[in-house]
Amino acid sequence: MSPRLSEDLLSAYVDGELDAAARAAVEARLARSASWRAVLDEVHAARDAVRSLPVVDLPAATWDQLLARVARDEPVVAAPPPPPVYAWPRTWRDRVRDRPFRWAAGLAGAAAAAVIVAALVLPGPHRVTPKVGAFSTEQQARASITGDPVSSLAGVNLLRGMNR
Repeated sequence: MSPRLSEDLLSAYVDGELDAAARAAVEARLARSASWRAVLDEVHAARDAVRSLPVVDLPAATWDQLLARVARDEPVVAAPPPPPVYAWPRTWRDRVRDRPFRWAAGLAGAAAAAVIVAALVLPGPHRVTPKVGAFSTEQQARASITGDPVSSLAGVNLLRGMNR
C-alpha cells in the first residue's frame, strides 16, 4: 500500500480505472478516513452532475467562430531561428578537394622537413684524417733532411694526382 494516496485516485476509483492493488489501497483508506469518504461523495456528485447535462450540438459555424477566437486569444510564439549551419568539409577527401593549395603546401613542408633531416642525419663527405697534404709536406721535409731520394718524390706525386 502506498504511504501517501492522492485524492485524484478517487476519480479513477469511481470510474473503475484502477488495478487491483491500487483499488485495495483506496478502499482501505476509505474505511479508515471519514474525510476521504466525504471527498468520494463529492466526486460522485460531480460525476452525476456532469452526466446529467444535456448534449448540445453546435452548428459548424459556431465551432469555426470558437476556434478563431481561441486562435486570436493565444499568443503567437515565433519559432526560434534555426541554428547556423557551418559549411565544414566532412571528410578528408572534401578537405583535400576544397583546399588544393593547403594540400600542396603540406607536401612542400613535408619535403623540406625530409631534406633538413637528411642533411642533419646523413654523413657528409669523408674527411681523411690526418690531412694528406700536411702529412705529405711533413714527409718531404723529413726526407730532405735524411737524404732519402724515394721519399722526396711523394710530394711531387701528391701534387700531380690529388689536386685535380
